[in-house]
Amino acid sequence: MSRVADAAKAVAAAERRKLPVPDAVREAAATQAAVFGTAHRPDPERPALPDSARDTAAVIQAHAEALRLADVTRRAASLFSDEADQRYVRAVAEAVPAWIDGLKKEFAALVGVVRKAADKLPHQVDPTRLDWNNPTYTTAYNKAEGAVAQLEQLVSDRADICKVAGSDGGRDNALFAVAALPEPTADAVLEGAWQEHAQVVAGWRELRRQPVAQWVYLVRQDTLTLGLATPGRLRERAGVVQLWRDASFAGHSGQTRAHAKSLVAQVLAA
Repeated sequence: MSRVADAAKAVAAAERRKLPVPDAVREAAATQAAVFGTAHRPDPERPALPDSARDTAAVIQAHAEALRLADVTRRAASLFSDEADQRYVRAVAEAVPAWIDGLKKEFAALVGVVRKAADKLPHQVDPTRLDWNNPTYTTAYNKAEGAVAQLEQLVSDRADICKVAGSDGGRDNALFAVAALPEPTADAVLEGAWQEHAQVVAGWRELRRQPVAQWVYLVRQDTLTLGLATPGRLRERAGVVQLWRDASFAGHSGQTRAHAKSLVAQVLAA
């Protein structure tokens, strides 16, 4: 998909979420559409053949002029295409951070609904094994399911909005779009915190086909901090994973604790 299409998709998602679209985006979109429409304007329709030979040459000449004008106009418009496209994409990309901020309140509210419902659900949140005769479980699961459906749509819209600013990329990007690991410290690395953090991430992966259970899992754990990420922030979150891994590897290479701590500190300071 082209950058222009990504920009249009971002605007559509913002409008769907009832987020304000800046005037600069509207104006850039109108300019881009005007240039594109002109550059792809079809030739004028051929006029009817006159009944008289006397008028035929004049009609042909007039149509030839119209064709030449259409061709020159298309070529002229195409000279502005790249600039108009880039202006539109840039205007939309600049609006992304504010749009993500605009989603955070709703995101937090929906996470709160899931968290409240999770307190009343059993440890295993599997609809095929849930005791549906228990009204506490039934009510809690239905509330969680409704909130999760809205969260999934919100996260999908976030992805549509962010793509114009750059690809999220990377493994587990769906997780880091909504959650962040703590920054590693030398002491935490040496105490083996990465093993615990990795288990939390692995547990989330195992539930990828069970959205309700996956979100309940997220609100119950206390390792990850939940919150929507902008594209740049998501890449930073993903980078923290590699930093934990590199620091942990360095820690295992130390011959003494002091040596290991020194090696870890070097990795974290790089």
